[in-house]
Amino acid sequence: MEQHNKQLEDEHTLYELRQICEDRELARKRPGDMTPADRESMLIHVNTHLEKLLAKANKDKDMLRHMKNHYWARMHVCKAKMKILKRRLSRALKRRKKPDPLQILAEASLARHNT
Repeated sequence: MEQHNKQLEDEHTLYELRQICEDRELARKRPGDMTPADRESMLIHVNTHLEKLLAKANKDKDMLRHMKNHYWARMHVCKAKMKILKRRLSRALKRRKKPDPLQILAEASLARHNT
């Protein structure tokens, strides 16, 4: 019986020592510290979030590349149209500067009839 009581006391003291050690570990741990399982799940969540952000950035980059090509092509089309219109304008101005032979004859005949 004494041996059984001694064994129970030893178990009780071991239990108290374990409790003290666990309390120290918990006290040593900061409130924001995570367990390894929590840390791993958080890392998985953060990696997934970062992958989504990277995919979105790549999509935006592809859209910008497409827009650059589109507006580059439109700019060249507009430049070509401007060249064509400038050529037409210069031709029209040259024709305007040259005297029209029919108009010269018409003015001459009107001048003869009036005098």
